[in-house]
Amino acid sequence: MSNHNWEIYPLVLGEADVSKVLDTFWSLSRDKSMVTVPILAWLLVPTFNEEPILVDTGFRDAERCQTVHGLGPHRTKPEWSLRTQLKNHGFTAEEIKKVILTHLHYDHAGGCAEFPNAKFIVQRTELQAAAAPMVSSQLKIGGGALFYDRKDIAELIDPLWPQVHLIEGDTEIAPGVKCVLFQNTHTPGSQAVYVQTEFGTAVILGDIARNVELNINQEIPPGLIYDLEATYRAMIRIKNEADIVLPSHDYEVVKKYRNGLKEGTSVHEN
Repeated sequence: MSNHNWEIYPLVLGEADVSKVLDTFWSLSRDKSMVTVPILAWLLVPTFNEEPILVDTGFRDAERCQTVHGLGPHRTKPEWSLRTQLKNHGFTAEEIKKVILTHLHYDHAGGCAEFPNAKFIVQRTELQAAAAPMVSSQLKIGGGALFYDRKDIAELIDPLWPQVHLIEGDTEIAPGVKCVLFQNTHTPGSQAVYVQTEFGTAVILGDIARNVELNINQEIPPGLIYDLEATYRAMIRIKNEADIVLPSHDYEVVKKYRNGLKEGTSVHEN
């Protein structure tokens, strides 16, 4: 293995109250309770001569999540802002030159305008699906666009279009960082980010899986998917290839890696 290792830090950008049935395919769960989940981005910091990378950017506005998308309570606070979270690790938004978007749902692509110097790396399939989602506009949940926020997508198409870098399938972004397309899983163009660390390969999932125990270890697909077979095969592949699994809405992951995946820390996967 080369020495192109990265440190990974979870950035909490907000939180939401959601139903636990989202963790289980077709809502085949007896647990109908609500749970509070974080809205995460991930900061990748190289241990060698390379620029930092941000994965995802959180949501645009907490109130909009409820009024436009018809969802439950969403919250943020000043200390959860993108700029404050980056500052905690010694970076400014202007210093971020690469932003990988796992997919373009409202809670992953809402903060792109914060990064004037960044290239936004997204699968072409995902942008196409987000611009013209195949769903009835009368759908109340998801804003009639399957959780793609029209403002976020319009912003990427214009005025941020010169900064958008569309990729086709699996693509190395930097030494030790690779985007892997898992088409028609959580969204048509969802991608995971494979990151080389001191502890092995960490895989940032976006929402391809929400719960490590249920979706990865027990191989039960999550509740919001496009294709069951594609999702199941994705979970098996990730289970086989990942040493560390990092979903984007799990407070247990935040607690476990609150100090980051970095040299000198102890990492114990279940």
